[in-house]
Amino acid sequence: MFISHHSTAIEGSSLTTTESQLLLDEGITPKGKPFEHSQMERDHYNALMFVAGEAEEKRSVTPEFIRTVAARVMHGTGQEYHVPGGDFDSAKGDYRKIGVFTGQTSYPNFQKVEGMVKALCEDLGKKIDKVKTASEIYDMAFDFHYDLVSIHPFADGNGRVSRLIMNYLLMYHKETPAIIHKEDRQEYIDSLIESRETESSQPMRKFLYDQQIKQFDRQIETQRSSGKDIFLTFLA
Repeated sequence: MFISHHSTAIEGSSLTTTESQLLLDEGITPKGKPFEHSQMERDHYNALMFVAGEAEEKRSVTPEFIRTVAARVMHGTGQEYHVPGGDFDSAKGDYRKIGVFTGQTSYPNFQKVEGMVKALCEDLGKKIDKVKTASEIYDMAFDFHYDLVSIHPFADGNGRVSRLIMNYLLMYHKETPAIIHKEDRQEYIDSLIESRETESSQPMRKFLYDQQIKQFDRQIETQRSSGKDIFLTFLA
């Protein structure tokens, strides 16, 4: 639950932690909040459960797999686009056929997206089973997150999809999933910007490692009183 709550909150969901828990555990939609925010959280949680199951099967990360995850993320909030570049549907995981900008950042021309995602997946395929140490695994997952979100292959949901694939790679290797805390959203954005400006993944890596340490500290405190398995608690 915590992964979905924080990931959707970063993208604008206004649900509180308690509201998220009631929504996902008991199906109670919070009153006075946009329905879209509840749908975002449901869809993200369903996508998270999907990637967790696929990680058990060690499914290859292909462009088709990434698009499947994107379709699940955008299932209830995606839309059809009819633009000069062509028609596409974000609810089906279609690649964008429009230019996208976030702040002052522009992303690759949509005509390059398909080839860039394919190349990224092919590069990952060469090393996904070769990384052995925890640091190698986390570096690989964090870098893939950065590379995918920098391509921005979809009209919407890029951050959520990139974070889910990051966690897929960690679960693939039986490592603890990562959480980017909603209260650190600006620092997250700043680390992305710094990585782009310096053409180095190091600022993003450092931020993500700091986030993981922060979550480990919180989980340890929770475990001391609850006795829950730390890995299962992250997915709960």
